[in-house]
Parts: sequence; C-alpha cells; structure tokens
Amino acid sequence: MTGHDLGRLNSGSFQSLVSALVLTEFGAGGTVPMGRGRDGGRDCIFQGPLTWRDGDGQPVEVWDGYTVFQSKFKETLAATPRADAAWLWGEIREELDAWIGHDSDRYPQPDQLVFVTNVALTPVPVAGGYDTIRANLSNYRAKLEDDTRDIDDAAAERRRESLRRLKRIKTITWWDGNKVDALLTKHQGVRQRFDPLLTISDVFSTLAALTGYTVPTDARKVLFEFAHTELSTGGLLYFDEAGSGSNQPIPVHQVAIDLPCILPNGQRGRAFRHLIDRGDLMLSRDLTSLPGPCHVVLTGQPGNGKTTVSKLLTQAYRAAALEGNPDLSMDNRAIIEGTKQVLGRLGVALPRNKRWPIRVDLAKFAQGYGLKENPSLLRFIAEHITERVSAGTIQPNVLDSWMREWSWVVVLDGFDEVTEARPRRAIVEMITEFCSQADSRNYDVFIILTTRPVGYTENVLPSMFETVALDDLEPQEAVDYAVQATRARLGDEPERIARVRRDLEEKANGEGTRRLLRTPLQALILSIIADNAGASAADRYTLYYTYYDTVFKREREKTERLRYLLTTHGPSIKRLHERAGFELQKRAEESEHSHAVLTESELRGIARRVLMDRGLNQSVDETLDEILKAAKERLVLLAERDGEYGFDVRSLQELLAALHLANAAPAQVEQRLRLAAPSPHWRNTWLFVAGKRFAAGTDHEQQATIELVEHVDERADHRLGDLFPVGPLIALDMLDDGMARGATKLSSRLVDHSMRILSGADQTFLGTALRVWLRYAELGDGERRDVVDGLRRALRADQITRDNAAKIQEMSPGMEDALSISSRTRGRIASIRPPSPRTQTAPEPDWETALEEVATAPLPEPDRRLLLETFEALRTYAARDKGKRGRFPQLEAASMDGPMLEVLSGGLAHVVPTDPSLATQLSADLVAALNRKPVGHFLA
Repeated sequence: MTGHDLGRLNSGSFQSLVSALVLTEFGAGGTVPMGRGRDGGRDCIFQGPLTWRDGDGQPVEVWDGYTVFQSKFKETLAATPRADAAWLWGEIREELDAWIGHDSDRYPQPDQLVFVTNVALTPVPVAGGYDTIRANLSNYRAKLEDDTRDIDDAAAERRRESLRRLKRIKTITWWDGNKVDALLTKHQGVRQRFDPLLTISDVFSTLAALTGYTVPTDARKVLFEFAHTELSTGGLLYFDEAGSGSNQPIPVHQVAIDLPCILPNGQRGRAFRHLIDRGDLMLSRDLTSLPGPCHVVLTGQPGNGKTTVSKLLTQAYRAAALEGNPDLSMDNRAIIEGTKQVLGRLGVALPRNKRWPIRVDLAKFAQGYGLKENPSLLRFIAEHITERVSAGTIQPNVLDSWMREWSWVVVLDGFDEVTEARPRRAIVEMITEFCSQADSRNYDVFIILTTRPVGYTENVLPSMFETVALDDLEPQEAVDYAVQATRARLGDEPERIARVRRDLEEKANGEGTRRLLRTPLQALILSIIADNAGASAADRYTLYYTYYDTVFKREREKTERLRYLLTTHGPSIKRLHERAGFELQKRAEESEHSHAVLTESELRGIARRVLMDRGLNQSVDETLDEILKAAKERLVLLAERDGEYGFDVRSLQELLAALHLANAAPAQVEQRLRLAAPSPHWRNTWLFVAGKRFAAGTDHEQQATIELVEHVDERADHRLGDLFPVGPLIALDMLDDGMARGATKLSSRLVDHSMRILSGADQTFLGTALRVWLRYAELGDGERRDVVDGLRRALRADQITRDNAAKIQEMSPGMEDALSISSRTRGRIASIRPPSPRTQTAPEPDWETALEEVATAPLPEPDRRLLLETFEALRTYAARDKGKRGRFPQLEAASMDGPMLEVLSGGLAHVVPTDPSLATQLSADLVAALNRKPVGHFLA
C-alpha cells in the first residue's frame, strides 16, 4: 500500500495522473498527453531529450528520441503483492505483443517504453515484484531468440520480425505504485488535483498547507452551510410540477436514470456517465490529458431530462465533497448514501475528482443580471450563496481565490429559457469571458451548458465546448423509468404500480404508441394517465392534452369546493389556463420576463376577461375570489410560487398556449402559424397547434397545414427565407412528432419537403435530419421508400445537393449503429448508388455581382453604405477567416428595415449557396437574430 490511496482513482483519472506527472517531471516541451480512447498504446508520449533526475534534482540519465508512457491501473489490489505483480506482468506482456507482433499496426516504434501502474512492487531479491518482472522480460526476449521452436519458414520469419521490433525499443522500464507515490509527494500541485480522499472540511484545512491560501473564517461558515443546504434541497424533484397529484418532493436519486445520448463522435453513449468521466479526466490546462474541447453543451428536446441530469450531476459532486464530514445531519447522510446507491445502479461511482458544484438557473440569471453592462457569473453565484444561508456573506473575490486553488463544476441550466437576443448575447459573452479567464489563469473548471437544440445557433466557443445530445429512450427504458417514478410517487401500492407497468408495456409494444415513450416526461405523463385509467394517446398532442384533461378530472375529485368550482366553471377555468399559458409564453419571449410569471392582479385580470367573455356578468368578483383561492393551492396545472403564478413545466405552458392559438377560425389559425413558424421560441407551441389539427381537425385543416409548411418561406426576404428556409426544418419536426402518420400522402409530402435541407449550404442540421429520416424509414415499407426515393433524387440534383446527400450516406452507417436500425433499412440506404461524377466543378461565390447589386440598389445612401461594408466584411471572412468563429457588427437585425433586408437577401444569393462556412456563420448570427424577433404581440 502506498502513502496515497491510488486505488480510489479509476483507470481514466489514473491516466490523467500519469500525464500530469510526466508533464510536471519532464516539462511541457516534449510532452503530448493522448487522452482516453483508441490511442494505439500511447497514453502519453514525449518527443526529444528526456532527463531523469535523482532526489536532489541532479541529472542521472538522458534519453533521446520517442518515449511512450502507458498507464496500467488495477481497480482492486490483490491480497498478496505476488498476485499484483503477476497481473502487471500479464499487462506488460500483452502490450509488448501488440507493439512487436509482425502484423502490429502500432507505429512508430518507441525508443523507450515506460509502464506506469498503481501496483506497488516489492524489492525483495529474486522473489520480489521488481526482480520477477525483470526475469520475465529476460525470458520473453530469450524465447524470441530461440529458433528451435520454429515449425516452418513462415513462423521463423514472424519470430525474427518480432525480435527486430523488440530490439528497436532501447529501454523498457516502469514506475510502480511506490514511484508514483514518491512523485506525488514531490509534486504537491499534482497531488492536490488528484487526491480523492479530501472532503470539503479537508479542503479548507489543507489549502493553507498546500498553497498558502486560507479561506476567511466567515466565508468558510457560509460555504459549509451552503453545501449542506444544497445537498438537502438542491436535488429535489417536484412531480406535482407535472400535475401528478403529489405535493411531496422526491430526491432526484430515487428516480434518476442514465439517459442515452449521442456523443460528438456519433456513437450512442450515456449522458451522466460521460459527464462524470469528463469531470474526472479534465484538469487545469497545464495538467489535463483530455484532447480537444473540455466543456460540454448538453442539448435535449422538451422533457428529455436536461434539468434532471443537471440536478443529479451537481448532487453527485456535493455527495463526493461532503462524504465523511463529521458535521453531516442524518438527512445529509441518507442523501449521500442514496446518491451512492443510485450511481452504483447506473454503473458509475461518486466523482473521483472532487469538484465544488454550482448550478445556475440561466433564466433567473438573465432576469437579474442579463441586462447589466458587464454581467458577472461569480458575482451572481456569490449573491445566490449569500441568499441561501444565514451564516453571513461571501464575496466574489473569495470565490475567485478559491477557484484558483480548487476544482469546480459549473452547470448553466436552461439557456433555451433565455429567448431575447440581448440577454442571450450577454450570457454568451459572459460564458466566453469566464472560460477564457479560467483557461488563462489555469483554473480547473468544468462547465456544462444545457439547452434545447432548436434555436441554439450560437455554437458557444466550439474550441472549448463539445455538444452532447440527449437521445430518445428505448421503449423498455421508458417503461422502467415510469415504473420507478410511479413507485416513488405512490410508495407501497403494488397493485397500482403493477397496473401502470402492464399498461405501459402494452404501449411500448404498440406501433401507434411506442414513439410516445421517448422522453422521461412523456413516460411520466403516460404513467399518470395509466394510474388514473385514462384513455390511450396516439400522438404527442393527444398525449399532453389527455394528461391535462386527466389532471383536470382528478382535481375535481379532491374537495367539495374544487368539485363545485371545476364542475360549474370548468370551461372558463380551461380557457383561463389557455390564456394564461399564452400570456406567459408571450412574455417569456421578452427580455425582462425570461422567467415568466403572472402577478395575482394580472391573473385576476385574465380571469375576469374570460368570465366576461363567457357571459358571466353576475357574481364575477365572488367567482374570481374562488378561482384565485384555488389557484393558491394549485388550480389544475396553474401553480402559485411566492405570490406569483405560472406553469412549472414549460411543455405544458406551450400546450396551453397552443390551445389558445388554435381557438380561432381556420384562416386566423393559419395566419398565426405563418407568423410563429420561424421563431424557435414558438416552435413547440407551433407543433402542438399542428398536432391538434391532425388529431382532431378536418381534412381541409390538415391539408392547409402541409401547404403552409411548403410555402412558408416564400416572400420572406425579411428573414432571408429563400436562403435559410424554416419550412424543411418544420417538416422534419412534424415527421419526428409523428402527427401525420395516419395520412400517407401528407407524410410523403413532409419527407419530400424536409429533403430540401440538402439543397442549402448550411450543413448544421444534416445529422438531425438523418436521425429523423432513419427513424421514419423504420415505420414501414412505404415510409422506407419515401426516404430512399428522396435521397436518390438528391444524389441526381445540383452539386450542392449531391454533396450533402453524399455526406448523409457517409454518416449513415454510424447513425444506424447508434439507433439500432434494422438490416432492411440499412440495406435500402446502402443500395442507393449515386450517378457517375459530373465533370463540372462546384460554382464559386460571385462577390462582384453581389457588390454591384447592393451598390445599385434604390436605398438611402447610409443604408447602402452599411450594406456595402457588410459585404466587404463577409468577403474578408470568407477569404481569410473561413472556419473561424466571427461576428459581424454590421449585421444587426434590429437596424435593418424591409428594403435593406430585401437587398441583403438578393446580394447574399450570389455567395451563400456556394459557401458552407459562410452559410453556417450567417445562420448562427444574423438569421438567428431575425428569427428571434418577438412575434407574440402579433399572435394575440
């Protein structure tokens, strides 16, 4: 056993430790950490002269050339040192076979090979671990030199080739656990970053000894109290927020699952496991072995579980930091134990790299700080901590000093909740500044940003953030989650739980309902419907509306007063929910209402208008008082929080807003849909309106909805609709939603229109489109034929469309593996053969024509000059800075009127379709701003 308990690490963090020790011991000049993954046996390499020094720092040996370090971590040490040494030799022999085999693909051969392990070798002569491995190495070489075992010439040549390759490795040696222990003692900075035994109380007492920095006594009390408070309350889920009928909060660890995700390499993984691994591997810039982006943008559709992941992650880090603290309450200890148990069930352990966790609700941040001149994340965190405790205050400079000395994880949750351009831009700039500062000051900070994918075009710091997309649950995963949530809600009621399981398993096996078991929220809703013996739903709109209706009926049975109120005034209260949902959705679009709520007087005003509209002129005030009194206790799904009213689940707010928009004549509904179509903020509401038309509308309404999607980008110069159409993306969302599945001809038209994504230069949505098309193709022969025919036509179209369709085919095998697509669909996709390559080259951007068109446009001189400056900036970007992240200050959507945008659209038509990099940049900046212009006041 070494002085430092290396066994508390895991293989990933031990590899990072190896890289950090090599870097610190030999210098950064030649050290290249390789990170985890398929690294060809090279966990860390050093190129060039490498100087070994004794305990006094004096050089004793110099290596030159190419040195490879390989980490070998044993999860559980054996009872005897001899068994551990035998394990280590087995690992070394396997690696040597891989390096010197005649068919080895490892190249180049190292000049020196160093194995680094947590196994401590004993120095006992002959029988000890050191001498045993030395003897095994000698025997290994002797067998290669022995030609008596050659059975034929081919075998002899293979042996000789392996011997030649072995001889090219000049030195084979190792650092065992004792050596690693000594290096950790020598390099205290590395040890501090990896010591897994430190608890939060150790942090404060150890920092002074390690770094000379001492947390002020009052700040220490504040931070202790905050950690304990957040452990007790920060990991709670309220199923009554989804109208489950339970008012009791449930700890997140009781219902948590490790949600599936699509990793940046296109493979399917597990979100929580990936984030924990990333947090263990990532260190400050000078020590990390993690290649590429360190931070993560976690995207997910409504109800996919982004917030649940963020809460479980921060809870896991709180438990890791506080475990073993003697001042813990019984509640704290129970939560830590419960968190450890659920992590074990998910196949992960508490984080080894003990990070101080902070979770920030970005909607609240935007409300209080997003419009300030220089919003500060640390200042917001300091005030948030101070508000949550009674022990005193904490200052931003104390947090900054602590962050300099200790690892942090910062979860920025709900970027999609911030919809208006100015606070979004302020948050992006704040994140950029925070990341750049942490990087330049060499802080060990791990940042996770969560958002919906629709409308996320900023692509924040792609060099620092990778994107991990939450994926749909498999049907059985959804059933298991729903049953787990039901058990947490109901407690010991086995008959009801069994009934819910039977109902959900039936839906999981049904063609028409399987796709409704995609997200945790959908699974929870279906479990509540099943528990209340509600009717089955066949599409997403019907699912959410049935849920709303189920909750409404259940609330009616609670008390005599509610039964009277909901029976007598049920239609008015439903209309109240719809108008409140629309009003909240509208004001959530505005900067000062990022976190949308209604005051009591505003809710009273809406209720009064509803009652008056329905002809209730008598006893209005008395009825209003009854409604508001019920709302204080929760009126169906409308909840009161600290004197303000709103819907805690955004998807339900969007459903009710959709019901309000759909409550009009068909022509007016279509006009509202046309206005809302480009807006990411209104997209889910838009889909609910369309879903209602397909679930309960007429054939004419369904036909009109498809036609609207097909023509929504015509005459849309005000948002560059010809160049950056939204119709194909909406068609894709409708396919994924499944709302038109029963209307074969209409579904085929949606497929055809969605394929127009391939005609644009912006390649941002190709991966998303492929996932939807593959899933749609799995539904049947007709659907498969729609997709195959569409791709075949694309491969015979113009050059840009052909190139994008070819890219789709290249991406398809990996996506098919990730989605477990059937062999029949795989075969049909693979069978598509593109025509012979055309001889013409791809067209080039025509900047001269674009500039001439702008220069001769009938615009006021200041407007024309601004557009000319804009095009010059774009041409410079395209020629010199292609692929880099840039901003074009001339492209401020608010400063451009209709005629300017029309000229801009005409000019861009000469350059954008042939330049994917420019198209992507414009989509992220200008087009995103144009599509985010508030439209709620027009929809009213």
